[in-house]
Amino acid sequence: MKDAPMKSRSNKRTVVAAILLSSIVADAGNLIFVGDSTLAPRKPEQRIGSWGDSMADKLKKDWKIVNLATGGATVKSIQNGKPSRWKRALKAAEKGDFVLVQFGINDASPKKLVEVPAFKTEFAKFADAIRETGATPVFCSPVTKGTYGKNGKFIRNASRDIYGAAIREVAAEKKVDFVDMTELSCRVLASMERAAGEDCYVGPKEGKNGKKFFDKIHPSKTGAKRFGEAFIADVKDRNLPIVKIFK
Repeated sequence: MKDAPMKSRSNKRTVVAAILLSSIVADAGNLIFVGDSTLAPRKPEQRIGSWGDSMADKLKKDWKIVNLATGGATVKSIQNGKPSRWKRALKAAEKGDFVLVQFGINDASPKKLVEVPAFKTEFAKFADAIRETGATPVFCSPVTKGTYGKNGKFIRNASRDIYGAAIREVAAEKKVDFVDMTELSCRVLASMERAAGEDCYVGPKEGKNGKKFFDKIHPSKTGAKRFGEAFIADVKDRNLPIVKIFK
């Protein structure tokens, strides 16, 4: 009979140890990006930035970024290849991870056009596939273009709003957290003078044919940082589950 209390204490210690271990494991994982060029990884020496990777130093210890976004990607093309970046994302995803998905820029391009109904269908599939891995999906609308009028005022891009609204609808149907990066990036630019806003993008470039143009699609390192900060501020303000991975 004297052994019973000792066994009970042993069981309690085992339970406590299991709880502590589970809390440690829960505070580590991957933030996986699937999307287009505004999210894709960039080299330090490049002016072009990734608003996703810009958040790396804001992650808590033992959380890391797995960036599978790529330039020119649509909801369709990301699934091409053997293995496709989409399949690689699902293979990398585990219980407790977060998979952030952003599309809607190249999908609106006439050459790569993905009509809105088909676009929404793919996003719905994304939600189901991510959840099957045990990871949590987070949907984002595309960041805006850095377009300004002759009066120096920021001009909102209509196609970003159309595809962003489609993502919002699917997120609501599938009960997926949605971060409106279109709106957030618009707010960032609208709060600035034109020169500062244009500095958030790559800016003057020379195309393959030698023709110079202003790149107002891809964020600079400065713009990427501002957009990443806007994302973090939004999820903290709304206390979304992904907030736990940030410092």
